Amino acid sequence: MKALLACVLAGLLLGTTLAAAGAAIRQEQIQFEKGKTSTIITGKLKGDQIVDYQLRASAGQSMATTFKPSNLSAYFNVLPPGSSDVAIFVGSVSGNRFKAELPTDGVYTIRVYLMRSAARRNETANYTLEVGIAGRGKTAAAASKASPVTGLPFDRTLELQGIRFHVTSANEGSANTLRIVPANLEIDNSPIERTINGTVTGAEVADLNVDGSPEIYIYITSAGSGSYGSLVAYSVNRRKSLSEVYLPPLTQDKVASKGYMGQDEFAVVESALVQRFPVYRDTDTNAKPTGSTRQLQYKLVPGEASWILKVDRVVEY
Repeated sequence: MKALLACVLAGLLLGTTLAAAGAAIRQEQIQFEKGKTSTIITGKLKGDQIVDYQLRASAGQSMATTFKPSNLSAYFNVLPPGSSDVAIFVGSVSGNRFKAELPTDGVYTIRVYLMRSAARRNETANYTLEVGIAGRGKTAAAASKASPVTGLPFDRTLELQGIRFHVTSANEGSANTLRIVPANLEIDNSPIERTINGTVTGAEVADLNVDGSPEIYIYITSAGSGSYGSLVAYSVNRRKSLSEVYLPPLTQDKVASKGYMGQDEFAVVESALVQRFPVYRDTDTNAKPTGSTRQLQYKLVPGEASWILKVDRVVEY
């Protein structure tokens, strides 16, 4: 359920980056050939075009989707039955592969689109979309007890301002090796390897300090019921090499960390890094926070030896 909630949060935060909120959406029904449980779809997008591929499935069945676009600005989201824009999977955060045990019966939507920046340039993308359904489904009671999203290896390539990053993690068990391979830096393109406590759940590139050189932000979720979020980030120095971006521990801020017990998520929203988490009251259990939701907005500022993410705004609702 945590991974599902993470994707819903990402969908809420990043929904504005779709090609065009008011664009006409073409709908197509997915049908498998007799005796088969998967199919491969080929298609093409241009500008603000959006295509919704719809498929009926049952609670407890597993859906697997692999997206292969020719344009790195093309992505897909997965929307649950009855939902218009709140995704349970956001490709721009989680990559081009999705696998989940579905929580409810109904028609699921696989939405294919170009990011707004690419759409405004009227770019095109050819793509293949492989979709499969497995399993016979479960009763509603059994499905409600199941964890709807399974762990998958993380493998994603991101690019901004001509600098490319290949980010991978096996995502097996509670400890993993995060590997970042930069490309097109003028001096040092050496791979970076870090041991992380948890699994990689997303990665984004941005230029929050608007210096013409991007940063890479990688989001990690710890194992266990707390599901504490953490960040690994690097900034490009004048397009030449990488230096680490420092995020101070949340516990150093007594006001911002009050009621914090994990369950947090990160995302780049416009010109800031955002961290959002539920606020726990003293009597709450780890599984049932009853307080508000707190959102921290960070700006990237220069430190003595590296860049630092500094809290710029705190919103609670």
